[in-house]
Amino acid sequence: MVYVMKPHSLRRVKSADRVLCLFEALAGAGEPMKTTAISAVLDIPKSSLFHLLGTLEERGYVVQTSSGRYEIGPAIGRLASASTTSSSFLPVIEKALDDLCQAINETCGFYIEAGDHVEVIATRTGRQALSYTMQIGDRAPLYAVSAGKALLSQKDEVWLAAYLQRVHFEPFTPNTIRSHDQLRQEIDRTKSEGVGFVNEEFTPGIVGFGAVVRRRGSLIGAINVALPSSRFDPTRALQIRRQLAIAVAKAESHFA
Repeated sequence: MVYVMKPHSLRRVKSADRVLCLFEALAGAGEPMKTTAISAVLDIPKSSLFHLLGTLEERGYVVQTSSGRYEIGPAIGRLASASTTSSSFLPVIEKALDDLCQAINETCGFYIEAGDHVEVIATRTGRQALSYTMQIGDRAPLYAVSAGKALLSQKDEVWLAAYLQRVHFEPFTPNTIRSHDQLRQEIDRTKSEGVGFVNEEFTPGIVGFGAVVRRRGSLIGAINVALPSSRFDPTRALQIRRQLAIAVAKAESHFA
């Protein structure tokens, strides 16, 4: 099958266009493609193609076969599945966020897993003068935020071993996790407590709590609460943990 690049448009971003054309080429080829064929289809040098394929392979959007050819990876299916199913559970999640935000008057959100990151797909902002703001589409590394830690605590050892091999710890703040040992300790603590916690690890001055949500036994994401460290104390932490647990329980009961 011959794939023809679409005409250029003034609105197109070249790098994004290449990625989409690559996906379309692999999907339409009917079999894994050699790099020489991909290079010819996309009309880009092999050196540029090497970096593009490497990035997408690392994220699971393409995979290399034993013969050295490339095909669509499993992350594409997961992404499509998340898009299809999120609309069915989002109303329940949004009601849970409404109730949680009203109970504690702090910003809260719902995150789904996106490769080695989490992404906000719903959020509510506290009504206090000083409040943290999340935007739909915001992303953060799994290791750096409370929702990400909560999701990491649910992974099996095979997945975690592969993740630890590829993760690069970016120092967002002085408190950001910097080592495999430190992350392992945080994952163990989160497993034990059932709640992910960050203390100014992604955003200076912000602490966060996160807990996973399941729909009929399947993990769909995590609810988190984020607040300024100036309002954080043991009493407040206890209240947030309690209300977070209530929000998760309410959401999961609607899925039963």
